[in-house]
Parts: sequence; structure tokens; C-alpha cells
Amino acid sequence: MSERPGAADGPPERVNFFDGQLLGFDDFRAEQDYHRRMRYLHNRLLHGWGVVEGFAVDADDGGLLVGPGVAIDSLGRELVLPAPAHLDLPAAPDRTAWCVVATWEEIPSAPVAGGGFSRWVERCAVSLRPDPPDDSGPALLLAILLAVAGEVTGIDTSGRRVLSVTG
Repeated sequence: MSERPGAADGPPERVNFFDGQLLGFDDFRAEQDYHRRMRYLHNRLLHGWGVVEGFAVDADDGGLLVGPGVAIDSLGRELVLPAPAHLDLPAAPDRTAWCVVATWEEIPSAPVAGGGFSRWVERCAVSLRPDPPDDSGPALLLAILLAVAGEVTGIDTSGRRVLSVTG
């Protein structure tokens, strides 16, 4: 599956099941990739990308708290943060501005005997970066955090891209 699924990838191709068919790893992966690709394409082309709801950013005991939220990145992937996330301020006294960013990631889950994993968790990761993400990239800017001597002095959410998926 390419980074930006769309017409350039050619027409969608799905698995054709029939009685007696021997299915292997590639068949199951192709089945999942087809549905993921079509969902991402739908999200990206029919809804766009940005924060759908939530992702409040507040100062919190020497760092910040990013509230639960849902967003769609520029590739059409869903970013779901089901619980608040705490971020500590980096130890960089000369730095006064940080970008609070949300990104999609998948991590292996459910280890199996003999090595490997039987599941993947698709999740939202939030982090602090020194520079804002590129508008054409998959990272979403949630806020710009201003800090002095390790203390939050301001949070600017005016640069976040908001997506309205309802009327």
C-alpha cells in the first residue's frame, strides 16, 4: 500500500474467494489492505483532513496535557486518542516555542509463541517538536506551546487545522 492511496495506485484490487481455495498470509494481508486503502481514500477525498473533535491542549504540572480526540491525517488515516496524554517539557532552556503534534502509528501487539505478533494497534501518538509539521505531511499541528524556564506561558491553537465532517 503506498503512502498516498489514490488513482495513481491503479484500480482497487480485492481478493476473490471461492470454495476450496487455499489462503495464505498474502491473501489475508491483501484483504485487509484493500479495505484500509478504500477507507483512507474515502476519508481523504470526501472529508479532508484535520482535527474532527477534541485534542484540547492545557498546561499540566510542568508539562502539558493533550485531551482525547479524533482526527484524520492527510493520508486519510484515523488518529484516535482515547485517553488524555501527558507530555513533559524538554530540558532546553534556550527554546521558548514547541509544536504539539499528533501522528498516526501502528505498533505490534499480542506476541505469539515462537516470535512475532498476532495483532497491530493503530494509534495516535502526540509529541513535542521544535518545528511545525509540513502541511503536505501526515503530522497534524495541535498547538504551539510557549515556555519560559520550563514553565508553560501560553498555548496557541489558532494554527490547528479543523475538519468538520457533519453538516
